[in-house]
Amino acid sequence: MTRIRRMTVTLPPRLRHLAEHEARRIAHEAAARLGDDAPCRLSVTVEGRGTSGYGLAAAVGRSVATSTKGRG
Repeated sequence: MTRIRRMTVTLPPRLRHLAEHEARRIAHEAAARLGDDAPCRLSVTVEGRGTSGYGLAAAVGRSVATSTKGRG
């Protein structure tokens, strides 16, 4: 699995009390989608729109896969 050295995750205010847990879940999902052929830098933005932490993690994973054109 790809090791992420630095990741900035900005979560909606409603997830403030779960921020560390949700950010970790999102990072794991992103790393799982990147695979071994990960780019050096990647910027992903997803809209929360009331989505749960699980939903945000899945959205980030889909966006990473799309951004890397399925190399992950």
